[in-house]
Amino acid sequence: MIGLTRILELLELVIFSAYVKGEQPVSVLITAPVEAGKTELVLKFGGNKGCVILTDATAYGIMRDYGQGIIDGTVKHLIIPDLIKPVSRGKDTVHSLIAFFNALVEEGIVRVSTYAERIGVLDAERAIPVKCGLIATMAKGFLLDGRHHWSRMGFMSRMLPISYDYAASTQMDIHDSISRRDYLDDAPIVLALPDSEIEVRLESHEAENLKMLTSAVMSVFSTNRPERVYGFRLQKQLQRLAMASALKDGRDIVTQVDVDYIRSLSGCINLEYSPI
Repeated sequence: MIGLTRILELLELVIFSAYVKGEQPVSVLITAPVEAGKTELVLKFGGNKGCVILTDATAYGIMRDYGQGIIDGTVKHLIIPDLIKPVSRGKDTVHSLIAFFNALVEEGIVRVSTYAERIGVLDAERAIPVKCGLIATMAKGFLLDGRHHWSRMGFMSRMLPISYDYAASTQMDIHDSISRRDYLDDAPIVLALPDSEIEVRLESHEAENLKMLTSAVMSVFSTNRPERVYGFRLQKQLQRLAMASALKDGRDIVTQVDVDYIRSLSGCINLEYSPI
């Protein structure tokens, strides 16, 4: 996909992050103008182990159909190619879904007990929360529409925001590519994921550099964000991406190479919609 190499590489690390032992998977929201290829972008990863594509979803439907997979770790990322559809229902249904996502991608779901479903992960002494990553896309206009106050429920701060737009030259390159019908050669991206979760070490020097990178990324976060953020979650997400980078490279320790790699990809981690 023309101009989207950095974002494709970020998505690879997002999926690898689910295999870092002791860490929760990174969750991302990709936003760009209409026709920018967001859906095609995330669908390329749908065939990977642990990924489930959902065109539409409710909290109840996810737990009914995939709850056990999330509990036993076979479902590691939910991919929603266009989040507009599931958040276009009634207010109460949407709030329930967003609140569910808030818990699922961060503190975890301990158990669900509603009129329709009971799913628990309790042993005799304690509840064990289960977590799952989310990869979703949303059109720029809908995301920035202030009427959708669900975005102020803390959802956006839990998601790594990735935005982009196309420069005029890139638009021409894409038109030329369409004329050649290059889209017929698009192939899914299948990653060499490990069979199980692996411990990856993050030493203090690299952690400090990632903390500094967090400050740099925060300094360019768009003022269009619907809620104030401190950057605590962002720092964790960048650390997880660095650990995923090491894991992808076959290492069990983060090095400066991984930190520099995350820095090189960080230009699109914002809501600035910078042209590419």
